[in-house]
Amino acid sequence: MAPLPFLLLFALTLASTVLGQSRTTKTKAPLHTIVGTWRLLEFTDLDANSGKWVFRYGKHPKGYFTYTKSGVVNLNISRENPPKISEDSAKKTAVNLFDFTNTNAVGYFGTYTVDVKKSIVTHHITGGSLPWYLDTDQERPFRLKGDTLIIGNHKSWRRVLVRAD
Repeated sequence: MAPLPFLLLFALTLASTVLGQSRTTKTKAPLHTIVGTWRLLEFTDLDANSGKWVFRYGKHPKGYFTYTKSGVVNLNISRENPPKISEDSAKKTAVNLFDFTNTNAVGYFGTYTVDVKKSIVTHHITGGSLPWYLDTDQERPFRLKGDTLIIGNHKSWRRVLVRAD
């Protein structure tokens, strides 16, 4: 084979290989990305006895879930009308922590991992208002529909959030 046609064939082969690889190795953002700040719209659990949905933080809870690019999760939830108590009164009030966090406010933080194939986000809890969550891994099934993130199994519990950033 003459050197010029061989070099031309080699150059075309190399160019098509490089161009083909660059198209296939470009990274798109995953379709199921949950990175961002999400505003809580609904926090509900199914009451096993009555079969009715219970809104323990009210029908319009307040709160945000934040998932950072670096793998940090931070969530805070408050009832729609939290009790207004002065600092002095709070110092004199005995509170059942379990009841308070289940009806008024809750928050925790840590890191997270996502299993995209199973649509599971796992919160690796390092601190917050739930001492029984400390140093635990909390798996959460999720669905992402546009700017709506739904966390829960949709049978007995769900958290509905919308993108806030």
